Amino acid sequence: MIVVCPSCQARFRYDDERFQGLPRKRFRCPKCAHVFEVENPAHQVAPVTVASMPRPVVPVAPPPPPPPVPAPLEPPVPPQVSARETTARPGLEDMHTSAGVSVPGIPLGYRFSLAFLNGPRASTVAVLQSAQTLIGREDGDIVTQDPECSRRHARVDIHSDGTVWLVDLGSTNGTFVEGVQVFSAVQLADRQEFTCGRSSFMMLIRREDPNMLV
Repeated sequence: MIVVCPSCQARFRYDDERFQGLPRKRFRCPKCAHVFEVENPAHQVAPVTVASMPRPVVPVAPPPPPPPVPAPLEPPVPPQVSARETTARPGLEDMHTSAGVSVPGIPLGYRFSLAFLNGPRASTVAVLQSAQTLIGREDGDIVTQDPECSRRHARVDIHSDGTVWLVDLGSTNGTFVEGVQVFSAVQLADRQEFTCGRSSFMMLIRREDPNMLV
């Protein structure tokens, strides 16, 4: 083989057998005394071409299943709301009556009112216009503006027979009738007092002459 000095470019012949099986050998140039290494040509690895490389086997994924066919939509079923849970508003009972649907409401010949005895709205009177009246701090038919009241504190239910019932709605500070805390529906009589937070009320039930009703 011909060895070329990388420093002075001097060329000289060298027998391949003198590598003695070594992958490379160090030479000293006889002309410029430069020391360099020469690779054994017998140990050179033939370059790998793209054609000689084995092709990787790419797995073929099965086709995705067809999307499921959606079931036909059924019309939603309206929730069943009991008469005691309805949130009636003024005029709603007249609509039900004209439609022939019987619902509990304020009976004819009666007048129901709540008098504020103390609290932020003391000395005021609220006339009840619905069979269900929600009392709360900032939400309801009667807003107490009382920080000791819960947002939805209690409810006053008027039955078709003229009786009035007070229901606590799980308030934080409780509902009291004549100083006794109530945990279930309690009937209220005329001029009976109850308390929600720091607000006290008096239930007023008046029987009016039905002939005077327009």
